[in-house]
Amino acid sequence: MKQLILIILSLNFILSMDVVKAQSSPNERPLNLDYSSILKEKRACRLRYEGCTLEESLELARFQGKVLSRDDIEQYIGDSRGQSVFIPLSLTNQELILLAASTSLGIVAFKYDEEIMDVVQKHKTPMTETLSSIGNFYGSPAFGYVAAGSYFLGMVYDNNKLKQVGLFTIAASVAQSIVTVGAKNYFQRERPIKGDGAYAFLRGTGDKSFYSGHTSEAFALATVLSEMLKEDYPVVPYVAYGLAGITAYARMHDQAHWASDVIAGAIMGHLITKLTINALRKNPENRSGFEFFPSYDPATGTFYVTAEWKHKKVEEPLKCKKLPEGMSKVDACLAEGIARAAKN
Repeated sequence: MKQLILIILSLNFILSMDVVKAQSSPNERPLNLDYSSILKEKRACRLRYEGCTLEESLELARFQGKVLSRDDIEQYIGDSRGQSVFIPLSLTNQELILLAASTSLGIVAFKYDEEIMDVVQKHKTPMTETLSSIGNFYGSPAFGYVAAGSYFLGMVYDNNKLKQVGLFTIAASVAQSIVTVGAKNYFQRERPIKGDGAYAFLRGTGDKSFYSGHTSEAFALATVLSEMLKEDYPVVPYVAYGLAGITAYARMHDQAHWASDVIAGAIMGHLITKLTINALRKNPENRSGFEFFPSYDPATGTFYVTAEWKHKKVEEPLKCKKLPEGMSKVDACLAEGIARAAKN
């Protein structure tokens, strides 16, 4: 009993000495966490023009106790490429089917371009004039309003997805414009309004009918809006692609393009935008393409760019699948999955 009392007294003495020591140390301050200032500091990334990085978004969400969207998680997992620029050049099976179907449709339309144009011109009404105005607006100036408006709203409401809509819209517009200008300058197809028929190519007159830039722009915008907002607002794809379809009709209505021009513009705008979004998201869809590695040699003042073709990664089945069912298989699969993720 005496030993127990001595132990208790000794413990109390030690604890009291620690308290006295803490109180007598003027240089040591008690821990004081100002959560409001920490939160403000973590939110500062949202004020940058490009918004928060995925890592910063994860850190902020973890601090606030929020759950990130699936898109953010997938982007973060796939964001491990380092200082390089990846340009995807492969299409998914669904996109290849879409390309084949639209190519077949374009070939048929090319054969009957003049007949289709005659039908469109014979059925002009005040209503079609209104539709044409709407379509032409959606196919040219609308992307600027959408890009600026969505980015501004993203800044005001701290919404990274709206910021991405703005940035993706601009990137897709630039990408598809480069390809469109190249095609127009190469084919030099006469516009319907010239009256030289549907098969006047390489005339060198400055007319650039193939393919429709307005239609390509409209479908690029529709693709960005659909890809970014379809999960939150399922009606967006129907509205966005519907307006893009009106743009395609408007270009024929105004005798600016043939039917084959707008079909080609639609599919090119859609596919180029899909590839652009995939590139900006660091290739979460596992496409093949070129990866560019820029570098700079300060000693010689030389800027280098090396390119490497990246094949689509083939996921091998887990070896643990061969094990018999049971907890040992679960443990083995978990360990193999973690090791594979760390390797990638």
